[in-house]
Amino acid sequence: MRKVIMNIPLFKHLTNQEIDELLLITHERRYKKRMVIFMEGEQREAVYFIKYGSVKAYKIDEEGNKQVISLLKEGDMFPHVGFFDQSPYPATAEVVSDTELLVIRIKDFEQLLLKRPQMSIKVMTVMGQKIIDLQNRIQDFISKDVQQRFIQVIIKMASEHGKKHEKGIYLEVPLTNQDFANMVGTTRETVNRMLTQLRKRKVIHLERDGILIYNINDLS
Repeated sequence: MRKVIMNIPLFKHLTNQEIDELLLITHERRYKKRMVIFMEGEQREAVYFIKYGSVKAYKIDEEGNKQVISLLKEGDMFPHVGFFDQSPYPATAEVVSDTELLVIRIKDFEQLLLKRPQMSIKVMTVMGQKIIDLQNRIQDFISKDVQQRFIQVIIKMASEHGKKHEKGIYLEVPLTNQDFANMVGTTRETVNRMLTQLRKRKVIHLERDGILIYNINDLS
């Protein structure tokens, strides 16, 4: 577990002694695809770090639709809010591919942050970036049409989750077209149509488990 912890961005610069302290309060858990880690509104008990796999965080709107807030990958921490207070989990976290997590009780993690100011600063930086991301999404909803919002989501996911491929960038997509639709405020049929248009323009190639983007600049 030591090697895994050292590869997590938040813990990269810890001393051996600090890592030893962290190992004492860290546990590993494995989850299968579609398992729910926690639900929105439940009492917050732990903070999680992804060893491998992927997790989506979403909220349920008044009409019962899932609104995906973020897609989390290896090395990411979640949830990003609620330290040093009694607030519940702000969203539901669901596994989208087989995943192993490092789990730290929230009280233990808070004590660690109190002892390690530099780590606290890193956590605040991560939380601040999430706020900026949400603000940008709100601005996109106000100023961009559906197609522009959809393209923006694809570009962002490709930059964060895409892998280099001999023909471009391969984006393994653990989200359904309905998830994409909820993210950009449209219908699944509209997402299907936009993907088909991009395929016909030879900007992308749709594969069973993902999207091959030939040239990301052609998306914009």
